Amino acid sequence: MYSWDIKEDKNLKKMHFIPGTKFLLANIFHSTRLIPRRGSICKQCQLCHSSRVLNNEGKVTFENLLSEENKRRLQNKLQNNLNEKSVIRKETVSDNHKKAAVLVPLCTVNGQPSLLFMVRSNLIPTHRGEVSFPGGMMDDTDQDLIETALRETQEEIGLNIAREDVWGSLQSLPSRDGKNLVTPIIASVGELEKHKLNLNKAEVENVFTRTVSSLCDSKNVGSTQFRRGKLPSLQSGYTLPVFLGGEHRIWGLTAVVLHMFLPVLAPGLYKFKLRHRH
Repeated sequence: MYSWDIKEDKNLKKMHFIPGTKFLLANIFHSTRLIPRRGSICKQCQLCHSSRVLNNEGKVTFENLLSEENKRRLQNKLQNNLNEKSVIRKETVSDNHKKAAVLVPLCTVNGQPSLLFMVRSNLIPTHRGEVSFPGGMMDDTDQDLIETALRETQEEIGLNIAREDVWGSLQSLPSRDGKNLVTPIIASVGELEKHKLNLNKAEVENVFTRTVSSLCDSKNVGSTQFRRGKLPSLQSGYTLPVFLGGEHRIWGLTAVVLHMFLPVLAPGLYKFKLRHRH
């Protein structure tokens, strides 16, 4: 397991743990050990509450989310996040963990900025019937995790995406049991109607889209609190976001990825703050 150093954060006026790795891990689950007061916001989660970053450079609206200007802003922010040391409470992934990647497909539906999701087949042994992004484990033949995400997307839903359409990646997240480290890859595929999807029915039941505006609507975002998790840092409980307002509920790791990504894509438009009550 990883070992951690302790460093003082003068802005937060408290002590927290900083790992010797670039990965953002357990703090996105908001362990109760990170939250000092009832109903307080986890100020340490820099990705979840980063709306201020892009607002200083110009107003982002739902109409210009997929513009070249917003793409450059988003890429700069993603790169800055990768360069920053991540704040986590304690070890959350084993040394022999496996690497995986998911693709977060930005698209337009009738001109509306949207995200594409899939529902996993009931025929698969794990995660059956769950909403997810396309993705899977890294193969030995994959050049990198970008190739993993693009390959898995083509295999699962028949969507071919060029490498130049990739905008960047979010920081990696641990699976529930800490055995896998999952990297979300962001890509823009344009108008979805132009693509002919070919679903692998052995793995995928169907696909659906949600507009970014509906995902940012505070009426459609809530949270689910758990008393304890499998990882050592989650034994005292954690809280995860959940997205409603559509045909399918979006929860679990997919909801966490959304909660990380939306403030970067749509600063000032996604305002939900994840709170843990104990």
